[in-house]
Amino acid sequence: MRNVRVALAQIPPRLGEVDANLPLCLDGVEQARQARADIVVFPELALTGYHLLDHVPEVALRLDSAEIGRLAQASVGVDVVVGFVEDGPGHRLHNAAAYLADGRIVHVHRKVQLPTYGMFQEGRDFARGNTVRAFAAKAARTGLLICEDAWHSTHAWLLAQQGAELLL
Repeated sequence: MRNVRVALAQIPPRLGEVDANLPLCLDGVEQARQARADIVVFPELALTGYHLLDHVPEVALRLDSAEIGRLAQASVGVDVVVGFVEDGPGHRLHNAAAYLADGRIVHVHRKVQLPTYGMFQEGRDFARGNTVRAFAAKAARTGLLICEDAWHSTHAWLLAQQGAELLL
């Protein structure tokens, strides 16, 4: 694997306001490009904010949405990992992360481990993802995990068994 420069884009998303958060993400992509990063990684649910509760259906995006399309277009020259609420197959709503590169969606990870305790009620708001899959990216064979997914070492082990050299 070659050296990879990863930019971490800590942005302050506004809860439930995709239209306000998209420009923050696009600006973060541009800053990463100027810093000559290979990949820019945004936080979990960067396009929507995290503690959405009953607003999850209102902010869910399909993969063919204009917002995901704009971020995909911005991924020419710098790969982008962005968190969002996905309106997935069968209209199941997922806490998801998309890996975008060269103007297209390369991979989507749907969070598998949904915390449902204390203030976290993801099991109420989201459908559980059911796969952990490595994929080919420019830098290396790569795997995505979202927050609590990474707390379960079996997920990283499964990705490594699939040849992942880079875990994001």
